[in-house]
Amino acid sequence: MGSEESARSDIWDRAYQVGVVVRDLDEAKAFYERLGVGPFVEGPSAHTVERKIYGEPSADAAVRGAIAQMGNIEFELLQPVAGRTVQGDFLEEHGEGVVHICGYSDDIDRDIAELTGLGYKIISEGRIEDGGRFAYFDTRRVGGLVLELYEPGSTWE
Repeated sequence: MGSEESARSDIWDRAYQVGVVVRDLDEAKAFYERLGVGPFVEGPSAHTVERKIYGEPSADAAVRGAIAQMGNIEFELLQPVAGRTVQGDFLEEHGEGVVHICGYSDDIDRDIAELTGLGYKIISEGRIEDGGRFAYFDTRRVGGLVLELYEPGSTWE
């Protein structure tokens, strides 16, 4: 970014998750479990009650997800199954692979305002049934990686 305005230096200090898009969630879980990763449990993706993609409501979007701990890192597998999603777009364009790094937010409205104020557009955002919220930012220009912020609700903390 050079001399351009920058985000707070601590905004990504709570990065905790790597998200990987896969074509077949069950096959991917079995593959990684054989390598000693897991056990996997259902992630919050299946409990999304509201989702927008590129600013438009996407009620038909669905993503299956599973998470496992790998030391301090949460490893998330994501299989797009219906509608337009960030994960489906990634799979179509790049195939399987790392789609995002996610960090916890303690005030997602503040963090969204900060990042959008710096010119980073929201690709997708939504709400989980337990009150949690997420936002994916278009940071793909360098390295092809999406950065996500997640403010936990009452279940996935």
